[in-house]
Amino acid sequence: MMKKFRSTMALIGLASAVCMSPVANAESTSYSCTYTKASYTAPFEKEVNFRNCPEGRCNYVVNISGATATVNGVSGFSVEQSTTIIKLSRTAKDPIMGGMDTTVLTINKGDMAFESVKTTTPSVVLKTQGTCQ
Repeated sequence: MMKKFRSTMALIGLASAVCMSPVANAESTSYSCTYTKASYTAPFEKEVNFRNCPEGRCNYVVNISGATATVNGVSGFSVEQSTTIIKLSRTAKDPIMGGMDTTVLTINKGDMAFESVKTTTPSVVLKTQGTCQ
């Protein structure tokens, strides 16, 4: 009877470990990425324009958990990682213009520099660059 009890407990422990391993392996990481200005282009603009951040700098708060992420509290970012970069991407419907907005934020793991590119309808492109910590 004791042998059967031990076997059952071992099986429950193994099953729990297998079920919990994806949760345990979901690594959570947070970054604060700062920049000082944004550039934007649009079909109706003759040249690239720049917008300075208020108070000298702006930031993105990036929270990564496994294969998903949030940026400044906005969810729905997918995460791709290699040995050199972290790439966050998100596509969402633009409620005002009706098209699709696409955002890609890429962090270089070596020097922690980042670039963010957001494209909105009608082909407005907003770019920011800076560093993450």
